[in-house]
Amino acid sequence: MTKVLVLTNDFPPRPGGIQFFVHALAMRLPPESVTVYAPAWAGAEKFDAELPFPVVRHPTSLMLPVPSVARRAERILTAEGCDAVLFGAAAPLGLLAPRLRRAGAERLIALTHGHEVGWAALPGARATLRRIGDSVDTVTYLGEYTRVRLARALSPRPG
Repeated sequence: MTKVLVLTNDFPPRPGGIQFFVHALAMRLPPESVTVYAPAWAGAEKFDAELPFPVVRHPTSLMLPVPSVARRAERILTAEGCDAVLFGAAAPLGLLAPRLRRAGAERLIALTHGHEVGWAALPGARATLRRIGDSVDTVTYLGEYTRVRLARALSPRPG
């Protein structure tokens, strides 16, 4: 059975649409097949205690693709026996994909929401988004508007 590490800055109790979406997605997975790594937020301990799967909280309210976050993600991936990673938002944490693949992740999926459209529109950010897309197996989109704008930034897939 695949075990998924959900690696995200967007998870309750932090409010917001992406947070709700990522939480709802995690709740639909078999509880024994998911672990979440997310930032600390006020009320997280109480919120996490009600969940049927483990949540590992980062010590701060923001995770960036820096070595300390990468090391923690690798440790969680290994300790929890995860073989897949789901990035709750492709950017910026999707930049950790190559390192997590080397650590044992066999499948890497990056969800996109509205903010990646902004990344796709700016030259430097567009290159970063392309790197993320090239490093994961799947980049999702929520609608045609988002797909069209992301496709301009991502490498063409054979097909």
